[in-house]
Amino acid sequence: MTGGGVSWSAPGWVGVSDGKYSELIQRKAVAVTRRDKRRGGQYTVKQAIEAINEAFHRCNGSDPYDGSKLDPKLLGTYNNDDAKAEGAEYKRRFSLLPTIDHITAEPVPDFEIVSWQTNDAKGDMPPEEFIAYCRRVVQVADQQGSNRR
Repeated sequence: MTGGGVSWSAPGWVGVSDGKYSELIQRKAVAVTRRDKRRGGQYTVKQAIEAINEAFHRCNGSDPYDGSKLDPKLLGTYNNDDAKAEGAEYKRRFSLLPTIDHITAEPVPDFEIVSWQTNDAKGDMPPEEFIAYCRRVVQVADQQGSNRR
């Protein structure tokens, strides 16, 4: 945290000003806190901001599950109306968008930064369960060979 107001220092890989970064994590913290309160979460927006900031700083700019390089230029550009109008093709363009994901499925302020495609695939699974699922998918794909369309 820097300055007299609430300002957070952006990690280098994000490539935005500290002011834009502070706005981003505050906006995301409000959204995730609101969603988690509906699921029984009892943490504050301030706790979420701190946890999201820590997650961004722990991240090296790559998805921790598949190693894909995240595209921070996509931060703050997703548009719900465009997504509804364009469907899956629009969403695919955001596959490497850095997103805030709960490490476990619990509504607590414990986050990691992953790609949107990983977040979407992982759903509410904790890391161990998601990795086991991915292994099963690969095993079945290997067994079926080129029989998949």
